[in-house]
Amino acid sequence: MERELTKTPFLQLLSITDRYASLAYENYSLVRSLAERLRDGFCGYLQAGDGDCVFLIPPNGSFIPKNYGSSAFSTAGNSYLQLAPISFGLAVRVSAKDDWLRVVFSCSVEGGKLQAFIEGGINFDLDLPLDDKQVQAMFEPLYRHIYDWFDDRVVQYEQGSYGSREIGFEIINASNSGSEK
Repeated sequence: MERELTKTPFLQLLSITDRYASLAYENYSLVRSLAERLRDGFCGYLQAGDGDCVFLIPPNGSFIPKNYGSSAFSTAGNSYLQLAPISFGLAVRVSAKDDWLRVVFSCSVEGGKLQAFIEGGINFDLDLPLDDKQVQAMFEPLYRHIYDWFDDRVVQYEQGSYGSREIGFEIINASNSGSEK
């Protein structure tokens, strides 16, 4: 951006930091909108029929199955929003009991698209502005990602191997962790 000769260096600095803050908020808003749509829509897609089955949780650290609001994003705890990729987690109920796993997404805006990457999984290139149809198209691949992880481990065990020691999903039993819904 060409420096305007009529502005002092400090006013120019204020101008660019205002632009930075505006874009950082836009970035956060886009990622949060996607996360909330995934939380709400994926639970409906699963058709559990017996209550909440997906929550928005932090991308790492301990968790209980509940919605964490703005604390569910990697930006939580920062003194200001940074213009950088943002991560969040989805807690998905995976049993009739109270077993949950965390699926982590990392998102960034690049070239007019919102890129959402499932850790250990696939990448989605979503056109902006984001619409419900694009989010709904993520449900089946997200489901397959979760299902296939369990299925691969079952097959490996049945063939006489526990598989690799790679880091997979973090699974918790909320009944044992003292969660309150």
